[in-house]
Amino acid sequence: MIVKSFVLRRESAARIASECQEGAVIVVRSEKKLETMFRSVIRKALVEKQPLAEDFSTIEAYFNAISPDPVYRERVAATLNGLATYLSEGMYIQTTLTSIEDYVLSKCARLCAEAVNVTVHGVLVDSTELMICRSHGARAVVDWSLSRQEITSRCVSDKKIVVSGGYGRLETGYVVRIGRGGAYLMTTLIAAALGAKRVEIYVEGAGIAGVMAMTYDEAAHYCSSDLAPFPSAALWPVKAAGIPLVVRSIMDPDFPGTIISAFGAQDGRTVSGVLLDKDLELITVFGTGLLGQVGLSSTVFSALSGAGVNVRFISQSSSEYSLSFAVLQEDASRAVEAIVAHTGDYEDVMMLRRTVGIVTVYGDRMKNVPGTSGKVYGALGEAGISIVAAAQGGEELSISMAVDASAASRAADILRTL
Repeated sequence: MIVKSFVLRRESAARIASECQEGAVIVVRSEKKLETMFRSVIRKALVEKQPLAEDFSTIEAYFNAISPDPVYRERVAATLNGLATYLSEGMYIQTTLTSIEDYVLSKCARLCAEAVNVTVHGVLVDSTELMICRSHGARAVVDWSLSRQEITSRCVSDKKIVVSGGYGRLETGYVVRIGRGGAYLMTTLIAAALGAKRVEIYVEGAGIAGVMAMTYDEAAHYCSSDLAPFPSAALWPVKAAGIPLVVRSIMDPDFPGTIISAFGAQDGRTVSGVLLDKDLELITVFGTGLLGQVGLSSTVFSALSGAGVNVRFISQSSSEYSLSFAVLQEDASRAVEAIVAHTGDYEDVMMLRRTVGIVTVYGDRMKNVPGTSGKVYGALGEAGISIVAAAQGGEELSISMAVDASAASRAADILRTL
């Protein structure tokens, strides 16, 4: 069995159908453009109280352009009419905005899956019937035990099985979105539950940055960046089950794809890839007032969490004199304000701000190889690029370096040659 994952777009609908084979499980999710259209409808209905007919006509035309099948078009019209009633007649009373959005977008994903299914003549399964979740704070977490039972009972057929991707349900019945990139996590969970021999994820680009092979850990490092085609969380089910994952191009059928497995590339290189994170500001908290202060790191990062600031990089000296972290430039001022508000009791504590880029080298073959750090730092030193701060993962699979923003792209180009 092969499990495949697609983002439905009008331009690629025919190619998706051609890649669906008997006995395969096909997970289909909606593209961001379509989700944005639905979110606009929700906002108009709940906030602006505007008529929805024109917006729903545009959405209906979108789906009708994918499939000429009259039965499917009737289904589209009926679903959109039902959503219009749901939004305009207050059927969501005492329901949060997030719940409303999740419910509506799950219907959007189902219509995308139906568009594929009507072409491939498979068995349609709604993801909310497969993914059973439980609340974990503000997030929904998949209950693997219950979900595996649903997957193994519902995804059994000699025909193609088409699943709408990205949404599950709580045991209370509420529809919930499965985090960022939930459709990809669904894909690998289904593969693990069914013991698939391979997973194929189709993206617009050439696999993962044109690389032919990566290990699971190398892919996890790459997929932690904003450039990744899917989030790293989607890798753990296939890694645990030892199932190869192939990232293929929906636009270029001749590209064999990036194979992610336990083996990776065998090209003799130490560094497998380089990630570049730009438009960041490095904030350094320093001073003698930090020496021996128990709980300072907790105070700093709790303050940032409370201000809604995501930290992209952390480096701390063993002398306890300084703590550096990188955030998006747009979050920097808010981060400083939050720290100042929470460190008023500490004496002689100062802050320094600097615009940087974070360059990360990663590779499974970096582990237990003496001299890797020296090779990386030496290459930048020879190029006259100063490293402002650095951090290395304890698993020895990556080294991240903050360099001046003006030198970040050049640093990344140099490290790609190692």
